[in-house]
Amino acid sequence: MKITSVTAYAIKAGVRYELAGQARRSGRLPGSDYIRFEPYPQLYSDYTEAVVVRVETDAGLTGWGEAQAPVGPEVAQAIVARILAPSVLGLDPLATGRRYREMYETMRVRGQVGGYQQDAIAAVDTALWDIAGQALGRSIAELLGGRLRDRLPCYVSGLRAKTLEERAEEAATWVARGAGVKSFLGFGVGADAREVATLRRAMGDGARLYIDAIWRYREPEAVRLARTLEEHGVEFFEAPLEPEDVEGHARLARAVDVAIAVGEPLRTAYAFRPWLTQEALDVCQPDLMRNGITETWKIAQLADVFHIPAALHTGASSVIGMAATWQMAAALPNFLVQELQPVMLETFNPWLTEPLRMEGGELVVPSGPGLGISLDLDRLRRDVADEVTVRLDA
Repeated sequence: MKITSVTAYAIKAGVRYELAGQARRSGRLPGSDYIRFEPYPQLYSDYTEAVVVRVETDAGLTGWGEAQAPVGPEVAQAIVARILAPSVLGLDPLATGRRYREMYETMRVRGQVGGYQQDAIAAVDTALWDIAGQALGRSIAELLGGRLRDRLPCYVSGLRAKTLEERAEEAATWVARGAGVKSFLGFGVGADAREVATLRRAMGDGARLYIDAIWRYREPEAVRLARTLEEHGVEFFEAPLEPEDVEGHARLARAVDVAIAVGEPLRTAYAFRPWLTQEALDVCQPDLMRNGITETWKIAQLADVFHIPAALHTGASSVIGMAATWQMAAALPNFLVQELQPVMLETFNPWLTEPLRMEGGELVVPSGPGLGISLDLDRLRRDVADEVTVRLDA
C-alpha cells in the first residue's frame, strides 16, 4: 500500500471557542480575526480554527487526522503541504512509527521540534493510524494494545455563564448529568477562592471539581490558592505557574496536597521528561492533536513509568481530534479522566454520519476500525476556509 495524496484543510467554523465566566472579551487585534479574553494574554480566534488532514492510498483507504491549531491554522497547513506530505508520499502508511520518525527528522536539526511543526506532524500521524486501523479491521485503541474501557469518565471544560451564581447553577447541571467540571480561573487568590467555594456548595461534596489557572500565578500565590483547593476537594490544579517554570512547579507540587496538572504546551516525550524526572507534575496532560498518536502514546507510557496518571488534553478541536483522543484514552493503563469541550462536540458532530456521544457523564468510545467514525465530506467542507492537496503523481 502506498500513500497517494495528502490534503490539509484550514478549518474556520463560525462558532467561537470562548473563555466565558469572568473573562472579558477584548476587541480584535488589527488586521486579524484574533482577540484576547482579559486578563489572559494569549490569543483566541473569532472562529473555531483547526487543521484537518486527509491521507489517501492506492488501496482505496482514507485516513483522517487533526492538528491543534486554534490560531493561525494556515501555518500548520503550509507545513503539511510543503514539508510533511512530500516526505510520506509513495510510502507505506502502515509503517506508522517509521513515518513518524521521518517526519520528525525533516526539520529536527534546525530546531523545529515543537510548535506548529509538531502540530502538523500530529495530524498526519493520526491519519496514518486511522488507515492502519481500517486496513486491519481494528480500532486505534486495539492497535495500541487493547481496549481497556468502552466509556470514559469525563469533565466539561469551562463554565460559560457570566455571573458566579449562574456558573454555580451551570456546574450543578453538569454534575446532575454525571460529569465533572473544570473552571477557568486565575483572577486573584481571593476571587478564585470565592469561586471554588461557591461551586463546591452548588455541586455537592462528591462531585469532581478541577481548576485551571491558565498559567496566571506566581509561586507564593499558587501555594495560597492551593490550600483553598485542598479544603474544597479539588481533584487537580492545572497550569498554575508560567509554562516554562519546571522548578517552580516541582516546588509547588512538593508543598501542597492538591495534584498539579501540566501538559497542554508541551510537545514530545523529550519535553515531558524533565517535568517527570523533577516531579513537577502529578497529572500528565499531553494533547494528542499536538503530539500525534505515536508520540502521545510514548508520553503516556513514560508517565506511567513514573506512576503518573494521564488525562489527555483537548481544546478547540473537531470530532476528528476528539475521536482520536478517546481511542487512546480507552487503551491507557494510567488513564485518569477525559476532558470534554461540549461546545466543540455540538459544533462538529454534524460532520459525522453517526455522532460522538456522552451518556451518563461518560464518553462513548467509537468501536469501528481506525478512529471509528465516518465523515461526511460535504458537511466538513462547510467549515473549510482553504484546502491544499499534494499528490504523488503531480
